[in-house]
Amino acid sequence: MKYSSLHSSKVILILAAAAFCLPPQASAACPEPASGKLVICQPSANSTVFQTPHFEAAANPTSGSITSMKVFLDSKLVFQTGGPDINLFTGGPANGTHHLLVTAVDSFGRNYQAQETFSVTGNPFSPCPPTAVGVRICSPAPGQTISQNLAFAIGFKGNATISHVRAYVDNKGIADFSPPFGSPDQILASVGPTTAGSHTLTIVAWDVHGVTYRNSANFKAFFEGDCPPKGNTCNPGIFPTTPNDGDDVQSPFRVSASVEFNTKSITTMKVYVDGAVAGVSSGPVFDQPITAAKGTHIMVIQAWDTLGRLYRLTENVNVQ
Repeated sequence: MKYSSLHSSKVILILAAAAFCLPPQASAACPEPASGKLVICQPSANSTVFQTPHFEAAANPTSGSITSMKVFLDSKLVFQTGGPDINLFTGGPANGTHHLLVTAVDSFGRNYQAQETFSVTGNPFSPCPPTAVGVRICSPAPGQTISQNLAFAIGFKGNATISHVRAYVDNKGIADFSPPFGSPDQILASVGPTTAGSHTLTIVAWDVHGVTYRNSANFKAFFEGDCPPKGNTCNPGIFPTTPNDGDDVQSPFRVSASVEFNTKSITTMKVYVDGAVAGVSSGPVFDQPITAAKGTHIMVIQAWDTLGRLYRLTENVNVQ
């Protein structure tokens, strides 16, 4: 899960998209285009990204200087700046295809623009409106393998107004929701970590007359490493050295990561690029060159311990 706030143990309702500038530790390099041009360097056209797009664009005026740049996602302004380049992550786009438009204006009033389409996948917070009376669980889907930092998307509808919703994992209560919900008939939420392995999520809703509606979904959880800001215990998981999420790289590029805080020995690690195996190692460390075609790719690193438990890290990487 790429939203750092989802690693909190308290319930978080996801209400709106957010745009934020690139953290300093990540690489960013959108080469200056030819004079009079604006280019989008990331994501590449028609690519698919995991959860959070990294937008990179640069403009070079015919003369003068670039005075403003704007980013429009699906015809909605999400970011603007006064410089000649764009470098940000933006959260919130739902799974599916999106239209990206970047515009710029120079000091002489000339306009520049570039546009493309790209797709988003892996976002657990896509809308989940109810389709009938009862509880609908959109995420996790039955049998899906998800992060131990459990997030779900549910919709609910009663014969009367729903007054309370409760979530259980393996019959243990993990979250309570009362109006106002994030939406009148939906909840998109993170409820903090569960253990790696097989589980059952059960959602129960009550209407104002006390009538109960419920639904369940079986899922598997993998270890996703993080270190909560409070406390001194880190979760087991895969921790990367290079590349970082959203980095620009040249092929072949070095992939270096290790499994840390695991309680059982690691037997195997694999790296996948767009679903195809690109590298394999034994033990808790992967450090190898990986080859990939030009463009934006989804890179997944997985590991398994002697109990068969899964560890996973997913990043976007852009090959220039």
